Amino acid sequence: MVMSKRVQFTKHGFRNLLFFLLLYLFISPVLVDYPSIAIVAHSLLSLTLFFSVWAVQKNQNYRSIAMALLIPVLALYWLGLYKIIPFDLLSAYALLALFYMLLIIAFGGQLIRSHRIDLQVIYGTLCLYLIIGLFWGALYSLLYEVSPGTFSGELLKMPQGSLLTTFNYFSMVTLTTLGYGDITPQNHAAAALCQIEAITGQFYIAVVVAWLVGNFIADRRNHPQK
Repeated sequence: MVMSKRVQFTKHGFRNLLFFLLLYLFISPVLVDYPSIAIVAHSLLSLTLFFSVWAVQKNQNYRSIAMALLIPVLALYWLGLYKIIPFDLLSAYALLALFYMLLIIAFGGQLIRSHRIDLQVIYGTLCLYLIIGLFWGALYSLLYEVSPGTFSGELLKMPQGSLLTTFNYFSMVTLTTLGYGDITPQNHAAAALCQIEAITGQFYIAVVVAWLVGNFIADRRNHPQK
């Protein structure tokens, strides 16, 4: 009974995380254009990161590691955002990318070990897909901070504090291979990263989502009363 309760808690974590991920991705691009309320978007990111840690299973060491990593990520992000220490934002992007990578490993492990494919596991696959997009967004932001000429586009001329949101958008359109062309890589290293992300997105949809949805349907057919 204890084990069942613990798994149920984790499943609710995926559902809640999906809500905050979508809320952050939908609202933050609008809010960052207005400096007076941009703090709401940054606060929403902080909440999303917190709920992402909450979604990691209790019995995994990843939760403790993620929580320990989350504290310096948020501290450096907010310090860098307000230029209290110049290099803090650069460090925050690096730690944020590492944090997302840890979540990808943790969530991927949870989903692979799932014995039943149900709606909550589908929530998990959607969360994982969005986290992959955010990981690349943090990576692009880090690369641009190190070398501003790596990417070009009108969106990159937006106010200070919108860089991460801009590259989250760029990452999502790259992951889905939509690609509007409003932001473009300017060297081979950046182009290679974009190429890898696009391939990752297509592999994820073709292999992971198709497998999970197929098993979900098969499970419902084998157990129609459940």
